[in-house]
Amino acid sequence: MALIHKLLLAAALTTTTTLSAAGYSGITIFGDSLSDTGNVYAATGFTFPPPPYFFGRFSNGPVWVETLATGIGHGAQSTASFLGGNNYAFGGARMNGTSPVPGVLQQMGGLWAPSHPVADPNALYVVVGGGNDMRDARSAFTTNSAADQAARQAAAEAAANNLIASLGFLASRGAHEVLISNLPDLGVTPEAAFLGLQYASSDVTQRFNALMGSVMAAGASFGLDMHFLDMAGLLATVFDDALNHGGAQYGVTNVTTPCGAFAGSIGTSCDVSLFSDDLHPSARAHRLIGLAALDAVRVPEPETLAMVTLGFLCLGLSSRRRRQSAH
Repeated sequence: MALIHKLLLAAALTTTTTLSAAGYSGITIFGDSLSDTGNVYAATGFTFPPPPYFFGRFSNGPVWVETLATGIGHGAQSTASFLGGNNYAFGGARMNGTSPVPGVLQQMGGLWAPSHPVADPNALYVVVGGGNDMRDARSAFTTNSAADQAARQAAAEAAANNLIASLGFLASRGAHEVLISNLPDLGVTPEAAFLGLQYASSDVTQRFNALMGSVMAAGASFGLDMHFLDMAGLLATVFDDALNHGGAQYGVTNVTTPCGAFAGSIGTSCDVSLFSDDLHPSARAHRLIGLAALDAVRVPEPETLAMVTLGFLCLGLSSRRRRQSAH
């Protein structure tokens, strides 16, 4: 039955990659290290991040926006902007500011806007950031005191407001289709464990994520067609599957340490790991995120929707039968 379950999951996930591309004419990406496909790498003369990072990605392989871009038929456009593509994300970026790299607002206003006075209304715009802002806040305000909680809340609100400002900027240029995401729980990263900042990291993540409804509403008020990626929910499910079900659903069993040859690794393969280094998702996790992003932005053809529904229905029946047989 375990083999059948895995085959059904593979079929269902594979089917999702054949969903309609919804007619997107292109893709443009703004963000941080979760989405950077080589801007920091190119800016540093192709020296950072070094191996075992994968050709400028902050992971051991392709990152989620590459799966997304390929899935909607515009894979080449996920190439870093410094290398000729439409990806303006920089590892280390905050929502606002220029230190150490262009923030999301600066990526839009300083790098993209000068050559794009008018946005393509049929293209997909991806804006995912805030993680580094929240890491700054948890490192500066580490305790459970009322003052530190208030400071983390203020940081979350500032990042969310900058995200709203970025949406307003895109709308003013004529963009229409936008994808945003919440943040994975920073408190379960190896980095948080190494620093002893699990509580502050989780707390500030939750505060930021709680504001996503307001961000979505603001984008809609600007006239944008908003799409939402629940990155937090997905990776929490992968984490739970690894800890409580031995990775039966997603094939990920290591959720506590870096993988492969990354610093802090105990040698676990990246193919079964949630993290590449102490912070960033592995290529396997990025693939799962990319598939979820496709689901968030694409409209299934009727026959494909039926196949996906059948696949997950069969998974549900298989899981229920296993539970019943265990009693």
